[in-house]
Amino acid sequence: MQTRDRNLLKIAIKIAISAALMGWLLSKIDSSALSEGLSQTSLYVLISAFIILLALSVAQTCRWVLVARTMGVRLTFLKAWSISLIGLFFNQTLPSSIGGDAVRVWRLKRAGFQVGLSIRTVLLDRLVALFGLVVIATIGLPALMGWIGNQPLRWVVPFLIACGYAGFFCLLLIDTAPIRKLLSGKLTDEIVGLGHGARVVFLHPACIVPTLSLSLFIHAGVCAVVFLLALDLGAEITFWQMLVLFPPVLLITLVPFSIAGWGIREGAMITALGFVGVPPVTAFSISILFGIVMVAVGVAGGIVWLATGRQRPVVENETNL
Repeated sequence: MQTRDRNLLKIAIKIAISAALMGWLLSKIDSSALSEGLSQTSLYVLISAFIILLALSVAQTCRWVLVARTMGVRLTFLKAWSISLIGLFFNQTLPSSIGGDAVRVWRLKRAGFQVGLSIRTVLLDRLVALFGLVVIATIGLPALMGWIGNQPLRWVVPFLIACGYAGFFCLLLIDTAPIRKLLSGKLTDEIVGLGHGARVVFLHPACIVPTLSLSLFIHAGVCAVVFLLALDLGAEITFWQMLVLFPPVLLITLVPFSIAGWGIREGAMITALGFVGVPPVTAFSISILFGIVMVAVGVAGGIVWLATGRQRPVVENETNL
């Protein structure tokens, strides 16, 4: 089977998984209550959610610029923001959540940077974001465990958190391991380079303190958006509860089994919010509205892409890594 055919098959499988999960979840909830709740959603709330998420993209861009400059890439803020918005568009339109990252790499490469340096810069920004998600999930873990009780899913989130920390620890040490003696090739060189870059970013206080703070702020902001949507739908939930429950949902949706997390996110939301008594139909509605707002932000990024697609980002390459 050719590479193109394999990619099409993967896309088809992800679409099928998203459709199957959405269909199964819809069969388990009251469709009339769902349509009634969605129809009564305030347009002002949706616009507010859109504005907040768009504003958070500014913080995301600041984080990326800091990471990039630590790696020797001087990327102007406005150009970085336009690339970030374009990345958000492709996150919503491509079958993988890393589609936007691939586009960011492509834009940097088009600006004249080495592919390896471009990949490391984007991946390290993504890793700082993921580390922030793991940290905020860790902070809320005691409360979450108390709400879950002795249910079978009790150890899912602790397992994901432990895997996250283990992965970061291995990444920081991977370029010190004798990996080149065991494996060789370009991929090995890139992995070793990523490990070195991770130490530069994560062990450099002038970089990790502001970037991790921005990540925590962004995740809290996203939780605020979901909380706003939940209140509009009449859910009885506090912001603290949302701050504890939604980050694990995001961790689960990182599993690349569906299109932009659709289906997996809805199922995870029903399970997570159910721990604090939110009805399944309300949790499903919250997730749907959040997905719609994310798509709207992606459309804004698509407009930027159409407007700047032929333009070359203005950056300076300070060093080669």
